[in-house]
Amino acid sequence: MRTSFRKSREDFFVDTLVWALSLIVLAATFYPLYFVLIQSLNDGADAAKAPIYWMPREFSLQNYQLVFKQELLLIGLKNTLIRTVVGTAVTIFVTSMAAYSLQRPHLKLRKVYVSMGAISMYFSGGLIPLYLVLNSLHLLDTFWVYIVPYMFGFFNCLLFMSFFRNIPEALVESALMDGASEFRIYWNIIIPLSTPVFATVSLFVAVFHWNDYFISSFFITQESLQTLPVILMRLLSLSEAQQEIQRYIGNNGSSVTLESMRYATLIISIAPITILYPFLQRFFVQGMLVGAIKA
Repeated sequence: MRTSFRKSREDFFVDTLVWALSLIVLAATFYPLYFVLIQSLNDGADAAKAPIYWMPREFSLQNYQLVFKQELLLIGLKNTLIRTVVGTAVTIFVTSMAAYSLQRPHLKLRKVYVSMGAISMYFSGGLIPLYLVLNSLHLLDTFWVYIVPYMFGFFNCLLFMSFFRNIPEALVESALMDGASEFRIYWNIIIPLSTPVFATVSLFVAVFHWNDYFISSFFITQESLQTLPVILMRLLSLSEAQQEIQRYIGNNGSSVTLESMRYATLIISIAPITILYPFLQRFFVQGMLVGAIKA
């Protein structure tokens, strides 16, 4: 049986204030993305004549057609996709295995390992030592320079450890008594019961790999290995690249402008992660809440 209650004036005032602030925040966060989208879907020459704020005035897909004709952009998009998929899979596998090991009570020197990991969250060797290490491992100018340095992250490890502690220890002890190995327990018991935290950390890692500018700009010199953020910066910031794109637009008799092409490129660069997030949102919220509660 439902119990109803009357809202006071203060309740109505607070509700109205919360809704108003929420709508303001929604508009402030959503509209810039929407503005870029409608600009990218409008004819470039038409958009240059008068501002567009709400809907495309002269719908056109030429901006996207021209972007996908840029060979360098396609190379960067391919490298970024491969890096994101491979890097996320390797990081999740290595970090989750390390987290499972570190939360096992019988692990020797467990507190020492956790302390070392915590220190690494606050202090790093710096750029030059990192360069020397990567050079000694022969990772410079190779695809694996994107993967190996980020196979393990202690912050993500803490999220896994917090979630794994909520799994009943009786399940693990029963599997050990039945003769299961630690890896079999991890693979057949821990992973199936930890979908929320795996989805949460996967989203963190995938967004990092997709947006990372640092590694590609400092440790990669081959254009065939560079990722989308660096190529976008080169194409849209350097005056030489801008002139080259402008010549390409003029030679093809297109109404695309450099500005409209920028908008289309931005949409292409953020679309995959934006599309992926709604499918992982429920796991994201559950993983953050459950992983923060200790059993």
